[in-house]
Amino acid sequence: MDFTVIDTYLHNLFYSDPYTSIESAEERQKLVFTANELLLNFYDESLLTDKLIARQALYMAEGEGEEFAMFKRQGVKSMGLDGMNFTFDLNNIAPDVQAAVSKTLAERAAEEAAEQAKNKRAGIGRLI
Repeated sequence: MDFTVIDTYLHNLFYSDPYTSIESAEERQKLVFTANELLLNFYDESLLTDKLIARQALYMAEGEGEEFAMFKRQGVKSMGLDGMNFTFDLNNIAPDVQAAVSKTLAERAAEEAAEQAKNKRAGIGRLI
C-alpha cells in the first residue's frame, strides 16, 4: 500500500469531497490504513490494489460524513428519523470493491482452468 499514490488518486477523483475535506494528511493516512486493515480481514493481500484501498477509504469517509457508519459498526439493522426509515446492509465493504475483487477472482479462476486444460493433454505414444 502506497499512501501517496492513494492520496493523489483520491484528490483527482470526482465526488471525493468526503475524503479531500479531511485537512490533516495524518488523519487521511489513518483512514487509508484503516481501510486497508478492514479489507485484509476479508481478502487476501494479493487481491488488494492501491485503487481498491482508495475506494474503500472513500466509502468509509462517506459513511462517517453521513454518520451512518457508526450505526453499521454497532450492528444497527434499521432505524427511523423524522418520518424516514433506513435499513442498513451490514457489510462494511464498498460495493465497487466487492465487484472488483469478484472480477479478479473470476479472471484468476478462468486463467487457472485454461492452464489446467492446457496441461491435461492426452499423450500419444507407442505401446510395446
